[in-house]
Amino acid sequence: MTITAPPLAAQSFALPRDAGTALRAACILGLAWLIATQPLLHVAIALSVLAASILLIRWPWLIWPAIALALPIASSYRIGPITATEVLLGAGFLFWLAYGARKRSLPIYVSPLLAPLLLFVGVLLLTSLRATDLTEAVAEVVKWVEFTAVIVVVPTVMSQRTAQWLAAALVAAGAAQALFGLYQFIFAIGPEWFILFERFMRASGVFRQPNPYAGFLGLCLPLSVSLALWGWGGATREDSRDGKRFPWAAYYSVTSAIIAAGLLASWSRGGWLGAVAGLVIVFVLRSRVSFFWASIAAILAAGAGLLGMFSPDIVPAGIRDRLMSLPASFRIETALSQTVTDENFAVIERLAHWVAALRMWEQEPWLGIGPGNYAVVYPAVRLPLWEEALGHAHNLYLNTLAESGLIGLTAFVAMWLALVVWVWRRRGSAGDWQTAASLGVLGAIAHAVVHNVFDNIFVQGNYLHLALSIALLAVACNGIRRSRAPVRRQ
Repeated sequence: MTITAPPLAAQSFALPRDAGTALRAACILGLAWLIATQPLLHVAIALSVLAASILLIRWPWLIWPAIALALPIASSYRIGPITATEVLLGAGFLFWLAYGARKRSLPIYVSPLLAPLLLFVGVLLLTSLRATDLTEAVAEVVKWVEFTAVIVVVPTVMSQRTAQWLAAALVAAGAAQALFGLYQFIFAIGPEWFILFERFMRASGVFRQPNPYAGFLGLCLPLSVSLALWGWGGATREDSRDGKRFPWAAYYSVTSAIIAAGLLASWSRGGWLGAVAGLVIVFVLRSRVSFFWASIAAILAAGAGLLGMFSPDIVPAGIRDRLMSLPASFRIETALSQTVTDENFAVIERLAHWVAALRMWEQEPWLGIGPGNYAVVYPAVRLPLWEEALGHAHNLYLNTLAESGLIGLTAFVAMWLALVVWVWRRRGSAGDWQTAASLGVLGAIAHAVVHNVFDNIFVQGNYLHLALSIALLAVACNGIRRSRAPVRRQ
């Protein structure tokens, strides 16, 4: 949808002939005043902000790769009641308005995704009426409003030519966090309860917890791997001759290796399973040939798994024990009846929070207890010995069921099904960049679907990272025509 402003009156006002000279003189005087009265650090910050503002006014799309890079760090810093992420998003939307004012129109990306997204937001608003803590409910609603707004706005200020840079920024953010996590892992930086094998430390990046850190890397890895495969294979003659794809192939190959290593260092079982699901999507659906080889790899992996069960020495003991404990996560009654030990603490704690979510749902089966109110209601429904509410149920689906009831969970599942269908339909011909991006985004969604069974990874900007990935695909499909056509629907 494009909202077009009425024509402006011609010759509304005229600047003096020497206005440019006066403006330059004022800038020089202002700079001199800053240097004379302010610390050099403040001067450098002011000049950096001014330079960035000028660039963004000229090229407003630049702010979105910058936001993609800064998301993990910005989401960990609070500025009063909001985080730095909200400040960056606000700036992005302001530059979008400025872009519309300069073009004398306000473009909005309209697609079939908009209906299920707005439906889920509307259901959250409805269920907020049941919330004990309205502030927490509003915060949860705002999160999904931001998710929707990013998908609506980003495709209107970017083009297919700039989509590659947004993809590179999304992947670079993952590689940077992976490097930080590997540093924590190798040099044992972190709390003592994250220690592994009395030598290493579970990586957590700036997320302070391994699971959301693994969730973030799992959202990055499928896109990175898919674009690496695009870079190395299926090049046209022109691409082969001038080497256009080689730098991207090398870049995405390096980032894929770094992100995978960081994900392994998280020691997150949910993250590992989600990553496997995402990579299976990328490899299996890429082409018929890749489907064949992926099937062979799956058979070999299954055989290796069976061999590992009968010959435990083949698989490293730490990884084997970590994965073998996973089935206990689904035996609620059996696990809760066990004595709590260091080995089973994490599993039983998670199951105790699942039971609390189910008890909340039993109280309010249709509309739930209100978005974001899990921790508020938790003391009234908790199991003995598990006094601390961890903020969510360690299962996004049970958490949504508890907070928004059956109506909310239905709207939530419908939204994700619509996302999967929309991304699947964005595929182009085999071997092109758009298809690689669509498979990478589909892999990221698969990771989120699987990992959210064991946790809630949509915290600290992770949900916005996925929204930017979806917007990236809309940009790759040329979501908004750069013409006078008022609406482009996909």
